Amino acid sequence: MYLNQDFSYCQARLQARYANLPDAAEWQRLAGVRTLAAFLEEARRGPLRPWVKRLSATSDALVLERGLRTLAAELADEAARWVPRPWRATVAWTAWLPYLPVFEHLADTAQPKRHADWASADPRLRALVSDAGEPDPDALERAGLRMLRDAPRPDQIPARWADEWRNRWPPARQGWTRDLEAFTARLVAHLSAFRHADPADAWNLRQALRERLRLQFHQSMLAPVTVHIYLALILLDLERLRAELLRRALFTPSPDTGQGH
Repeated sequence: MYLNQDFSYCQARLQARYANLPDAAEWQRLAGVRTLAAFLEEARRGPLRPWVKRLSATSDALVLERGLRTLAAELADEAARWVPRPWRATVAWTAWLPYLPVFEHLADTAQPKRHADWASADPRLRALVSDAGEPDPDALERAGLRMLRDAPRPDQIPARWADEWRNRWPPARQGWTRDLEAFTARLVAHLSAFRHADPADAWNLRQALRERLRLQFHQSMLAPVTVHIYLALILLDLERLRAELLRRALFTPSPDTGQGH
C-alpha cells in the first residue's frame, strides 16, 4: 500500500507541464499558417516550442513522424522518473504506445519489408530490427516486447500491449486500480466509437475525449491515474501536431514554387 504523498513530487511536475500545454487560442493562432516552414517558425514562439525545436522545414513525412514518436517516448520516460519507484515500469511502458502502428506493420507478414532504413534511423527501433528491417526476436525479448514477437496477428498487438501494461501495475489500493480501469474503459470506448464514426466526426470525438480527460486530470489528484491522464493528453496534442505538420509537409506548395505563405 502506497501513501498519497508519494505522488506529491510527481503531481507538482505534472501541474507545471500541464499548464504549458497548447490551448485552443494557440491552435487557432497557428491555423492560418500555410507552409511547414512558417508553421514551425510560429510554433517556436509559443508553448509548442519544446516539441518542434528539433524539427526542420526540410524534413519529409517519415522524419517528422519519427521525431514525434521519439518525443512522445521521451515525455513518457520523463514522467516515469517522477513517479514512486513501484510505478515506474507501468509508466515507462507507455513510451512504446506511439510505436504500436509501427509494430503492427513490422509484424504483418503479408507486407513487404523494405523499410530497414527508416527503422534503423529510429532511436528506439534500431536495436529491435535486423539489417533487412525484420523484427529481431532476441532483441524484442531483451526489450520486454514479447507482445510483438508472439502476437498471432498484427491487430492483436494493441490488446497485448494493454495486457502487459496491466501486468506492470504494482499492488495498490483498490481506488487506484479502479480509477485506472475506468480510465482504460474510457479510452477503449473512444477507440471503438472512433473506428466506426464518420470521418467528419473524428475531430469532435477527439475534442470531446480531451475535454473529459482535462476535467478528470483536475479531479484525480495524487494518484497513478493522473500520470496516465497527463500522458493521454500529451498524445492527443501530439496527434494534432502531427496532423498539422503532415498536412503542410505533404499538401502545401513549398516556397520555391513561387507561392507565398
